[in-house]
Amino acid sequence: MLEAVVAIFVHENDIYSIRRQNYLKAFPGYIAFPGGKVDPEDYEFDFQHPLIEEYPAHEMGALFREIDEELGYSIETAMSQNNVTEVSKLGTAVTPPFEKFRFNAHYYKVVLTEKPELAADDGEIAWAGWLPHSELNEKYHSGESLMVVPTVRTIEHLCEDITTQEIPKLNLEYDVEQELPYVELLKGVGYIPVPSNTLPPAHTTNSLLLGEESSLTLITDPSPESDEVLTKLINTLQDLNVEAILLTHHHPDHHERAPQLARHLKLPILCSKITQQRLLNRYGKDYLDGIEIKTISQNDKITTWLGKDVICHELPGHDDGMVGLATDDMSWFYVSDLVEPFTTVVIPEPEGDMQVYFDTLQRVIDMNPKVIIPSHGIPMGGIHLLEQTLQHRIEREQQIINLVNGGLDENAIVDKLYGGLDERLLPLAHQNVRQHLRKIGVAF
Repeated sequence: MLEAVVAIFVHENDIYSIRRQNYLKAFPGYIAFPGGKVDPEDYEFDFQHPLIEEYPAHEMGALFREIDEELGYSIETAMSQNNVTEVSKLGTAVTPPFEKFRFNAHYYKVVLTEKPELAADDGEIAWAGWLPHSELNEKYHSGESLMVVPTVRTIEHLCEDITTQEIPKLNLEYDVEQELPYVELLKGVGYIPVPSNTLPPAHTTNSLLLGEESSLTLITDPSPESDEVLTKLINTLQDLNVEAILLTHHHPDHHERAPQLARHLKLPILCSKITQQRLLNRYGKDYLDGIEIKTISQNDKITTWLGKDVICHELPGHDDGMVGLATDDMSWFYVSDLVEPFTTVVIPEPEGDMQVYFDTLQRVIDMNPKVIIPSHGIPMGGIHLLEQTLQHRIEREQQIINLVNGGLDENAIVDKLYGGLDERLLPLAHQNVRQHLRKIGVAF
């Protein structure tokens, strides 16, 4: 388990926070507090001061170093000048077990006698500043900002009592043996990362929980990989008042065991007409027996979020029946499998179409949603991943054109572009190359 430190600077009722750049790999666009990983050099830290004598030297070393690097601020100098009145360890947040990379993140509150001028590194930080604790709290609860669970809980506790020196529950808590985690990184858009039979590097599919008391409450794409996971999902949903299931498209990692869940909970299924037909064609005419099916299409109002309409958007390209959801003001856009962090999307045969995929990506980019939510991976600020994905596909297509002009056939192109790829994924690479060849009009 890796270790990290977090600094919560406090002056009277104001708290210093940052918003991370949208292009970062970790928590893009999130409101957070400055800090970072513990490095080996931090164990050599030997500054002595009564305010920090009870805390591990390597944690203090990391805290002092990270703040100096990120903000150009010396806590050591501030202490020497009596500008720090308190250092309190609020608690340690442990990354949930379903995450690939895990940290013990030590949260330290540092109380200052004055607000210093802090020079935030704009390579990682899009915005930084002091805000009243109530205003910072409102940024999350109004749905304006993305925040991880420990950040939300820290702000909430400091709103209740700015003098608090310990927060007993920073972590996301759930019964690992009986339940799946339920996470809200954007207020009112909860999701359950359900272990599913999906493609690596992903190993879960997000089941979003959307809707308010005055509108339809639904869960998207429940696709447990096993009956054991299905039971855990049912246990997790017991107190969440779900009224419907929405399937974004017909790929197995978006509906596997969803019919069993619908029958067990007596819920209708919402999906596009194309998705309904593909499910019946692929899995048999009785696959959806006993379930009320409600077909949805472009511009249908599905539910509400914080008083705003949530609208259906058709997103063909990866799958000709795929739909996503977005608020009418583009506060967020659930894009399903349109993009995926850390990898590229397969354009499968026959339901995919590379030209349509390009068009759909550009259409969503032009809508400029403030937050995008993929089916695999966490919600993220801005449209950077959409733009990055489209640019990658454009560059890959040019590579294929160059190789075709050099006389290479499909097999040779795959060997050239995907050398060293896991053999299990090679058929998918062949599909993407063929889809590009169709798009540029090359016979094969």
